[in-house]
Amino acid sequence: MYETSEIARLIKRKIEGTITVDELMELNELARQNPSIDSLLLMVEDDRTLLEDTAMYLSLSTEQGKSDRQKRLLETTLSKIHQRPKVPLFRRLLPYAGVFCVLLMGALLYYRSGVMAPDTTLLEDLAPGTNRASITLSDGRIIELSEDRQGVILGDQLKYEDGTLIQTMDNMEVVYATIATPKGGQYQITLSDGTKVWLNAESKLTYPSFFKEGGRVVELEGEAYFDVSTLSKNGKKIPFTVKTDQQQVEVVGTQFNLKAYRDDEGYTQTTLVEGAVSLHADGHTLPLMPGEQGVRSGNGFRKRQVDVGAYISWKNNHFVFEEVELRDALKILSRWYDFDFSIDNAVKPTHLYASINRGKSFKEVLRILESSGIRFRMERTEERNKLLIFN
Repeated sequence: MYETSEIARLIKRKIEGTITVDELMELNELARQNPSIDSLLLMVEDDRTLLEDTAMYLSLSTEQGKSDRQKRLLETTLSKIHQRPKVPLFRRLLPYAGVFCVLLMGALLYYRSGVMAPDTTLLEDLAPGTNRASITLSDGRIIELSEDRQGVILGDQLKYEDGTLIQTMDNMEVVYATIATPKGGQYQITLSDGTKVWLNAESKLTYPSFFKEGGRVVELEGEAYFDVSTLSKNGKKIPFTVKTDQQQVEVVGTQFNLKAYRDDEGYTQTTLVEGAVSLHADGHTLPLMPGEQGVRSGNGFRKRQVDVGAYISWKNNHFVFEEVELRDALKILSRWYDFDFSIDNAVKPTHLYASINRGKSFKEVLRILESSGIRFRMERTEERNKLLIFN
């Protein structure tokens, strides 16, 4: 639904002659749907015509040595001005007042319906995510990690990459812990076997303080990039397994990206950069080679060739959208800029094509969305940021 101020802005731009083609189409559609707005536009157009005719008459009347054509034009213009009904000023303003009363009532109803709650404020910008994460130990203790550092290293000690000690670990007993990033956060962890894991926003990795002989197993919820170290014993490579709600990924030494968010409703993507992996679920196995992506959904497994750069770009601090559906793109953006979103049912299916630095403010990202013809409003209600997408 359009707000009164938005409709008034479009009408003002039409009067000034600065309205764009797209805006004029929007205004004409609004007039088609609302007879009151249509009447107002006719009145505005009538007044503008009067001003143009008056200006023409004054210009012609001051010229010396008029030609016959100019004299006829002068008479025609004067006749058009005289033919206009002489309506008192307050009567001429009544249609304007009536229309804006209608629009104002609509805006008030929209406000009171709860779509725009009383404690809602409009936002102009959101900051990008940072290095934020916490580690929850098996005894319930929570360690908040420094935003000034990018990653931690796990061994007989838990420490930052620069060597700063965080926690001494008991290397006699396996202790499980979970490193978690919030919305607007990311972090890197080096596991006890040397495997490096980059965690994207709103993700969790559960891991042991050290791996027992015979296997290496971690659990993921969210998205992470894995650079798995190759380990062997007695000439046999030790497998590395990543478990999610929907599948298991088994590797021995490789690099891949795994995306398995709960709100994606069982849709899991495994994108292989180098090496080889095998996906396992429901008694089925799907092997992948570099450049292939395995997709797990309600219909089972399938794989496809992809440009892996687009799927691992977040690790290199970029968003790359190549024909990405609007809702999917907003899910990605919302996790990094920490906002909720809703899309009006009237919004047509839209696909985005863009490459965006993740260090940019959200205001700059919105400019890119706007160039795709997307209309939006940023609000903050009940301590949450929300992006509303509408036609």
